[in-house]
Amino acid sequence: MPIKNAQILSIIERIGEHYKQNIANRYLRKAFANLSLDKGAWEKIEKLTEAAEYDKIQGFSYAELYDGIYNLAVFIRKVRNDVAPNLRGMLSSQRPSGNEKLLMDMAVSNFSANLGILADMVNELYMKVIELDRAEAKGRAPLYTKMPELNNIGKLLIQI
Repeated sequence: MPIKNAQILSIIERIGEHYKQNIANRYLRKAFANLSLDKGAWEKIEKLTEAAEYDKIQGFSYAELYDGIYNLAVFIRKVRNDVAPNLRGMLSSQRPSGNEKLLMDMAVSNFSANLGILADMVNELYMKVIELDRAEAKGRAPLYTKMPELNNIGKLLIQI
């Protein structure tokens, strides 16, 4: 049964906007080039962060949402460990000037905080989806209980 819950769709929209404006923007995107995520993971992240009107009208399946949430959580963990500590150095080859330099410096300076905000929104989405999954399960096991990788979502999203 497709999920068209207004709260969930609103959180997905907020995640997408935040991701595009503060995480994968034109100043920072190049730093993710060497991130060890497979094509499938990137596709699932993209499906969630760039949810088209079509996706919102058709709704999402629980499996799509859980896959997107899990892959975003993995992305957040890898970026925190592999990108954030060296972000300035990774982007040192870019030499913008004037206003562009200021905007890039702001994006780099606020990156860790923005990553934390993204992690909080992904957690909020995860909790809402679980809540709906439980409510709709009606006597059967909710889907998230059958996906062992979801047991680590909390660990992936917290900053160590």
